[in-house]
Amino acid sequence: MRGGIKLIRRLLINGLLAVLAIIILPPILGPFIHNDHSPRSAIREDILKDGHPYQSFFAIITKKDFIDPELGQLYDVYWFDHDNPTGMTPTLCYAPKTKSKKHEVSCGTGP
Repeated sequence: MRGGIKLIRRLLINGLLAVLAIIILPPILGPFIHNDHSPRSAIREDILKDGHPYQSFFAIITKKDFIDPELGQLYDVYWFDHDNPTGMTPTLCYAPKTKSKKHEVSCGTGP
């Protein structure tokens, strides 16, 4: 019986530590993980710079079939924007590579 209580206590502590890590780490690690060396990472960095560190990790980014001759590949970005009254924020983004070998993000909403 005593061993079962220790196991439950250990699982509870590990669970609480995992939840605490999920709450604390995204704002700290975001600037180090999201950079502009790939299109998806550049889009995540843009979301982070907009003040949404958690959403930058949980945004769903998918490639569209459309490629613009000037802006390159089109991406669908779905993330929850708590500042937006509708909540879910579907966004269309381009992240073309610039002359400095970095990706420059331009986003907007579609028609």
